[in-house]
Amino acid sequence: MLMRRLVITTAVLAFAASFFVVGCGPKPPCPVPPEQVRAAQDQTSQVKADLDAASTEKAALEKELKDKQAQLKKLKSQDLEKELEMLKKGSGR
Repeated sequence: MLMRRLVITTAVLAFAASFFVVGCGPKPPCPVPPEQVRAAQDQTSQVKADLDAASTEKAALEKELKDKQAQLKKLKSQDLEKELEMLKKGSGR
């Protein structure tokens, strides 16, 4: 039993040590031509510019929505006050 554990431990340690000696090897050559890499970088730049423009537009639309909601709330409160006055007049107060 002890001998078996010693053999297994030695095998595992030898396997782990082989990674340090051998390593992962050299990198394989990249099959993508430089022109394709440059085109992808340009496309990424354009997408980032579009994202910035969309973010600016989003902020403007959110501000406009907030303003319109405030106007709507004000109009609703004015309408409710008018309706309340009408109800008070109708009830004889």
